[in-house]
Amino acid sequence: MIGNNKMIVNDFDTENIFIIRRVNRGLTGSYSNKTEMMRLLHRTRSERTIEVEVTLISKEGLDQLKAILDSYETVQFVFEDEKDWYWNGVLSANKLDSSYVGADITLEILVPDGVKHAVNPKGPFTATLDAEGRYFIEVDNTGTVDAPITMTATMNAENGYIGMYTDYAITEIGNKEEDDTENYISATTLVNTDDPLSKFTRYTGVNPENSAVSNSGTATTRVVNARKHMYLSDTGTNNGAWHGASYVYNFPPDGVGDIGSINAYAYFNAPFWAGKMGQVGQIQVHFATAENEFICGFHLAKGDTKGNTGSYFMRYRDSATTIKTFKTQQFKTSHLNNENPHNLPRGHSDMRKRGAEITFYWFGGYPKVTVPYLANKKVAKVYLNLYTLANYPKMSYFDFRNIVISNDGATYNRDIKNRYQVGTTVKMTGADSKVYINDMPKLSEKVLGSNLFTVPPGKTKIYFQCSTWCTTPPTYQIEFTEASL
Repeated sequence: MIGNNKMIVNDFDTENIFIIRRVNRGLTGSYSNKTEMMRLLHRTRSERTIEVEVTLISKEGLDQLKAILDSYETVQFVFEDEKDWYWNGVLSANKLDSSYVGADITLEILVPDGVKHAVNPKGPFTATLDAEGRYFIEVDNTGTVDAPITMTATMNAENGYIGMYTDYAITEIGNKEEDDTENYISATTLVNTDDPLSKFTRYTGVNPENSAVSNSGTATTRVVNARKHMYLSDTGTNNGAWHGASYVYNFPPDGVGDIGSINAYAYFNAPFWAGKMGQVGQIQVHFATAENEFICGFHLAKGDTKGNTGSYFMRYRDSATTIKTFKTQQFKTSHLNNENPHNLPRGHSDMRKRGAEITFYWFGGYPKVTVPYLANKKVAKVYLNLYTLANYPKMSYFDFRNIVISNDGATYNRDIKNRYQVGTTVKMTGADSKVYINDMPKLSEKVLGSNLFTVPPGKTKIYFQCSTWCTTPPTYQIEFTEASL
């Protein structure tokens, strides 16, 4: 029985629709057993069915509840007598005596994993040093089944490897054998800043990708949520079309005096978020040669003067006279994570040139195009462009924050650019055993054979390692959600 007659489904309270007469969760879920010669060889826990007997007292809100229960994915069920736990389930069946108010109904809820989960996760817990100089975290899983863990490592220095291990399992990310130095062509980080205007110079010349835009405006720095934003403060001369400001970073000579590289990389964090319908804006990140020939570019644009639709498109030079669009897609410039990867809290993107191969990041994927004309073109300039359209109101945010630029083909005998730069976050989610770098999926970073994704009931010590040459180990954190039968 439920003392206060409550069942909450995905935060929707059914108290005004049903009286909960009885909830039968069963003792445990189902099990699949494999035996041989009267010995148990294997045992697997599977689904469980929860029966909820209710009486319909009102139809107000019933349609909303039915829409939630019609989901093709599991939804959360919370019962008042165990309000600190939720079940991930789907409506399997219902038995109706009648549909009128006062009818008795039995809801059958299928719980695929057969367990309940704590409403409040544990952590994050931060690793400390033990007497032997090892970083570790001791976690206490007070649930009754294994709990998936989420590990986050934030880089305090360059690093190439993260190891996480217990007495019974290990997960490795990166490359344990990665070196910190090379005696041949190496990647060199040229810019790694959260203040782009400190590294970029105002440019008022012709946009090498589109000569029709005007670059007579200026950008300044504003602080939003304690982060510096490079934003378009002066839109410049209104040409009736796209106009604004352009800033350029020029590659310095490498160790042998060469300028530019056929292999280059740029990471940029750029919020692109309209606060009102009809706002407009465009940001561009361009690679160009020392002669100012456009190579490729990542664009986010919102020319929708009435609604909230933006688009991204990726451009590249196909010949001496032709520039093409490789990839384009519309999206909503809203605050929602599932609609806009460039909302204010996020905004991660990158662009890479490897000879003839151009790669961009967009919404969890890496579109790629091979362009023979660009194989030997050297990236020597990176442009950050901010534009508005005619005299329409500007978007609330179409800014640049963090910028990383690397020359991945510089000739030096010096420290190399390692895979994890200062400030990089590496996350492993045990629930799906995936790896994310700066919130971007990088499953290839997980070493084959990794198997530490959960912790059993009770106390477990988790130890951590990084590259032997890493000068300051990462900050390691663990969090997890307990589950019980």
